[in-house]
Amino acid sequence: MGASRFVGRVGGLAVALGVGAALFSTGYGVAWADSSTGSSAGSGNSSTGSSSSAGSKGSSPAIASSKRSASAGSGQVVSTGGAKSSSQSTSAGVGQGKAATAVSSQGSSSAEATANNVTTTSAQSVSASTPIATRLTTAVHDAIDQLSGGLPTVPADSPLALAFAALQRRESAAASSVTSSLTTTAALIQSSNPIVVNPVLAIVDGIINGSTGATTTGTNPLIYTLISGPSAGGKITFSSTGDTNYVLGNFTYLPDKSILTSGSEQFKILVSEKTQFDKILESIPILGGFVPQVLVVIHQTPILGTLLAPIIGYSQLVTFTGDPSALNPTAKPLAFTYKMPSFDGTLISLNWFPASTLGPNGVPAGDVAPTILNGPGLATAGQTDPYTPYGISELTPGVQSLRNDGYNVVTWDPRGEFDSGGILQLDSPAFEGRDVTAMINWIATQPTSALNGPNDPKVGMVGGSYGGGIQLTSAGTDPRLEAIVPAIAWNSLNSSLYPDGAFKTAYSSLLLLSLVLSNARINNQIYVGVITGDLLGILTNTAKAVLASSGPDFVVGNISAPTLFLQGTIDVLFTLQQAIDNAEALAPGVPAQMIWSCVGHGVCLTPDTTGTRNLDATLNWLDKYVKGEAVPAAPNFQYTDQFGNWFSSNDLPTAGSAFFGPNFTAASGASGGTLGIVPIIGGSGPAPQASIPYSLGLASKASNAINVKLNLTGLDQTVGAPTLSFDYQGIGTSRFVYAQLVDNNTGLVVGNLVTPVPVTLDGRTHSVTFNLANIVYTSDDSVDPGDLTLQITSSATAYENFTAFGVINISNIGLTLQTPATITPEP
Repeated sequence: MGASRFVGRVGGLAVALGVGAALFSTGYGVAWADSSTGSSAGSGNSSTGSSSSAGSKGSSPAIASSKRSASAGSGQVVSTGGAKSSSQSTSAGVGQGKAATAVSSQGSSSAEATANNVTTTSAQSVSASTPIATRLTTAVHDAIDQLSGGLPTVPADSPLALAFAALQRRESAAASSVTSSLTTTAALIQSSNPIVVNPVLAIVDGIINGSTGATTTGTNPLIYTLISGPSAGGKITFSSTGDTNYVLGNFTYLPDKSILTSGSEQFKILVSEKTQFDKILESIPILGGFVPQVLVVIHQTPILGTLLAPIIGYSQLVTFTGDPSALNPTAKPLAFTYKMPSFDGTLISLNWFPASTLGPNGVPAGDVAPTILNGPGLATAGQTDPYTPYGISELTPGVQSLRNDGYNVVTWDPRGEFDSGGILQLDSPAFEGRDVTAMINWIATQPTSALNGPNDPKVGMVGGSYGGGIQLTSAGTDPRLEAIVPAIAWNSLNSSLYPDGAFKTAYSSLLLLSLVLSNARINNQIYVGVITGDLLGILTNTAKAVLASSGPDFVVGNISAPTLFLQGTIDVLFTLQQAIDNAEALAPGVPAQMIWSCVGHGVCLTPDTTGTRNLDATLNWLDKYVKGEAVPAAPNFQYTDQFGNWFSSNDLPTAGSAFFGPNFTAASGASGGTLGIVPIIGGSGPAPQASIPYSLGLASKASNAINVKLNLTGLDQTVGAPTLSFDYQGIGTSRFVYAQLVDNNTGLVVGNLVTPVPVTLDGRTHSVTFNLANIVYTSDDSVDPGDLTLQITSSATAYENFTAFGVINISNIGLTLQTPATITPEP
């Protein structure tokens, strides 16, 4: 009796294990999804809108397909809600982002048990091909024999084996039935797919243009997502609303240089609907941000994506095969991307765009043309969209503007960012500057590059912010640059980010955050510097040394290239003084001009009438000094005021320049008062007219402040740096108070600028005279001759320091304003 109960328990355990094995062996429910994500420079990896059709310029057909299963032929459209490629995994291109892939589902097989698989010996041998139930039973007998003196021999038709086989047949039949039902249901849903695709690749003016040709009879808008980037390292960029030829879902394709003359690469684009259900999910706080990625995976999951299509939307997966030589049989100049070895072997990802063959400045295909290097801003990839007129809106030219003006264009991912290797060093002459030198060497080898001589191409540079700083660094170290147009750039990162020992916490943190979010690889000391600056308001000597090594202040004096400075009146990061310092550092005789407009690191809160002024001036500058063409004469200095009015002068606003007239005294000996110093409360910023986080760097009218209403009677306009003076006495830990000028007519701080003024709170009496940030302001006597108020406040979010406390008494306040001498109003 005891033995029989023991045998029963062992048999039950074996059956249970057998059921588990059977379920496992079916593989039911296991699916795969090819969801590797490629790069889409400039416009992200997806394109969204309400348009239901996508056309394509040109007529050359693409080698492309839309696939639902391994049996789908090239060009066939058989995909529904869940799109699937015919291969189980796809390698994304070099430098492209990747998402995980899973294995395909596996079918089940029946287990057959026979008496010959089992013997009565205790040392029996079981082969790997023996059915699972038989091997399990044999193992149980072998283990128990030693304890019980032996168990009865299993009959030829073991109940355990028979039970296992029967159960597995039932499971297999059930799985087959479920699969059949799901497949039938999916087929019915598939027949309702409203999306039809007609993929095309074609060359238009040296650029490969592409379209999925997607149309829909449904009412839901279509979304276009790059699922896997070109396999050889090419780049896909979806059409942007700012493009001159914008069509939702269209894209441009930059093939990798390695396949220009032979070879090909594949990439995949998912066309899917965006339903109301999708929108509801995306509106969920925090979690909503992950919804688009999850939906992309579901769309690619066999059966599941199809079954959910009525809820999450239908989709089609289109596979393109890029074959540049087939598309370009006459080998005309073609845009491409290339990883160029720099001076130290670091690979720099650059993009080459031949000059346009169209328009009045078009260059015949194959003819040589001068080249412009177009640098991106920090945490921004090199521009890959050939149809955008601007790099930074209304400030720097885009690839299209430069190509149409008859230039080859080179854009690139700076060292340490995106597809380029190495470590970011903040436009250091020793690193990023030498990368540009390597690019100039490479440009000289291109067959359509105009040359001055061997290894000396006709080349200029444009770009803003980080792309402005690199111009000054490069021109200061490589004399082959023939003209530069640095926009909203800096002279010294120490004086920009740490002026007089006050750390710009808001914008420095934003810059670091943007680098982190873009997965940049940066010098670790930059992290340390920002952290100590944010927490303590100070930079270590090491951090200051890193900033100092980036220049370009110590190489600007070497620049021989004619330089057009574009700076912003509302730039709170790189203020107008940075452009002035650079202009003053140029060697005598180097041609230089300057334009101040309502642009920059900040937000323009007053009328902006810039229009195409910066773009036109840039192209004229390049045409004059790179091409050597005659262009209309331009004033050396142009600027705008808070009303959007423009003025010009033949003199730059540098120290001692004839531009300046006599100073205007706006306050003298004004009484002040006592100011309590605490962080945040009552101080300047954030500006409520701008959105977070950018508003944190902008000044605003302070409530905890000493106010001095200025008398501007007789003042027409001030241009330059106001000079503030006062006496004070105080105690505390704070090292600064903050000064700004408030426009009483609008309530805005002039230029959105607040200046930290150094103070020593040791209980003694001190005096200070200090220059505030440069401004442009036109007085409106018809409103109120006292239309400006000087504010001295306790804190500013632009420089927020949580260790600053104290109390200060300020008196004998004076303020003088710089005025222009002879200026000309412009239309």
